[in-house]
Amino acid sequence: MTPRIKQSELSKPVYSDGKEVVSGAPKDLVTSRVVRIYQEAKPATQSGHHNGDHWKLDWDVLGKGNRWENDLMGYQGSSDYMQGTIMKFDTKEAAVRFAENQGWDHYVQEPKKRHFRKKDYSANFYHSAGPLKHIRTK
Repeated sequence: MTPRIKQSELSKPVYSDGKEVVSGAPKDLVTSRVVRIYQEAKPATQSGHHNGDHWKLDWDVLGKGNRWENDLMGYQGSSDYMQGTIMKFDTKEAAVRFAENQGWDHYVQEPKKRHFRKKDYSANFYHSAGPLKHIRTK
C-alpha cells in the first residue's frame, strides 16, 4: 500500500527568475563569461557570399590559467568546455535576444563593409601622357 502524503507536508514551489535553474548550466557560465556575437567575414576565395549570411555566437577564450601544453606532442589543451561551441542565428537580433534570455553578458562585433570602386578592363588601355604603362620587348 502506498503511503499518502498530506497536503500540509508538501513544500511550496520555489520560482526563480534566473534561467540557470531550468537550463542546468553551471553558475560560472552565466555569471563570469562574456559571449561575442559576430558575422563571419567573406572568404578570400571565389565562393561568393557562402556562410556570410549567418550571425554567430561564441564565448571569449579564457585566460592563461585554463590552458596547458602537452609535454609529449606540444598540443595546446584547455579546461574550457565552451571554447569550441558556436551557435548560428539568422539575424543579429535573434542572437542578441537569445543571449539576453540566457542572462549572458554579450557584445556585438559589427562586420566591416567592403567598399568597391568601379573598375573597367578598358581603363588599362587609356592614353596617358608620359612613359608607356605596358613595356613591350617585341
